[in-house]
Amino acid sequence: MNNNKRSAVSTVPKANPLRVGFIGLSAVKGWAIKSHYPAILQLPSQFKITALLNSDLESSLNTIKKLKLTHAKAFADVTSFASFTDVDMIVVSVKVPNHHGILTKLLEHSVKNPNLKYLFVEWSLGSNLREAEDIYKAAQKRGIQTIISLQGRKSPYIVRAKELISEGCIGEINSIEIAANGGWYGYERPLKSPSYLYDIESGVNLISHSFGHTIDLLQYITSSYFSEINSMMFNNIPYQELLDEHGKRTGKKVPKTAPDHLLFQAALANGNVPVSCSFKGGTPVKKFTKNLVIDIHGTKGDLKLEGDAGFAEISNLVLYFCGMKAADPGGPSSTSKADEANETMEVYHLRNYNSVVGNILRIYEAIADFHFKSNPRHNLPAKLERQGFLFEGFPTFKDALILHRLIDKVFQSSEEKKTLTVPIVS
Repeated sequence: MNNNKRSAVSTVPKANPLRVGFIGLSAVKGWAIKSHYPAILQLPSQFKITALLNSDLESSLNTIKKLKLTHAKAFADVTSFASFTDVDMIVVSVKVPNHHGILTKLLEHSVKNPNLKYLFVEWSLGSNLREAEDIYKAAQKRGIQTIISLQGRKSPYIVRAKELISEGCIGEINSIEIAANGGWYGYERPLKSPSYLYDIESGVNLISHSFGHTIDLLQYITSSYFSEINSMMFNNIPYQELLDEHGKRTGKKVPKTAPDHLLFQAALANGNVPVSCSFKGGTPVKKFTKNLVIDIHGTKGDLKLEGDAGFAEISNLVLYFCGMKAADPGGPSSTSKADEANETMEVYHLRNYNSVVGNILRIYEAIADFHFKSNPRHNLPAKLERQGFLFEGFPTFKDALILHRLIDKVFQSSEEKKTLTVPIVS
């Protein structure tokens, strides 16, 4: 089954588009202008930007002017923005350390907007598990549909890998290895790089993002959470040398409290599959291998995902597969000769795919399909509490909370120097 193919009903001309309020969309910088905005531009009949909130009113007004957002109104504070009734969906794309303050206030005051149906937030949900739980509870109380930007789940390579595994093309999984380079946390740091990226308290680090996104994808691909984990974290580079805008050393060093290496060993709950991961920061001195390699070994085949950066959610990957053709439900039972005849190989790569925009776009498409009920293949409930391992739908705050709890266990395991059981997800 091709789960990468969207419904033929890609527009909904007889319905009004979802009115979107943005927190953190600037015409000159930021993640939203690189990913969310170009994604929304491709879905004009389904989404329309009607409200904007930035750190200051002038920034919002300038963005409205530069992007020609003719339907948008600029706001000076969260309270008035949250109360604006010409908004069906709010997208929050700001620094993670600001999430808790903005989101709790937003959810509190948005009760004055009876039209608000969706809240879409960038990962991480909070700087830590406590903040994530606070935000999740506030959203539950507010009763709106939540979406978290674990956009790697929508990568065509991740979806294809999940299809191959779910169709039995590599048989039963017996082991998994991951090696990744998460950048940022090596011996050098660009002068203009935001300092919060290197602060362990900010919630943006090698563990929460490079590891967090990747390990979420692994659970999604295999349709299994972890049963137990063991981790070791290292901060062997407590000081980094600053580089100027030309990449030259300045001779000045600044502190770094975020880890620069993670060793992670675990077992998947389904099949007790061993998983071994190594995540490191910095730029390799000599590049002998890809910066992201995920090897999944099965009883009837193997699957490999490779990328040039240790961020699977924003990387244009390559998928290598050697195994069996998908079984025909009405065909003969498996035999050695039949298996030999069904052996196949696949290399899957989309040369011009823009993963920074494309994966976010696919989340917006999933939201539109959910709202307008335009994909006949989807049979989702009126409110999606958790995507879990479904092909359809989108990741929610519940999915985010599950990942936050796993990351919290990773920190705990390293601090206590022991293997920990991961609570069963209910």
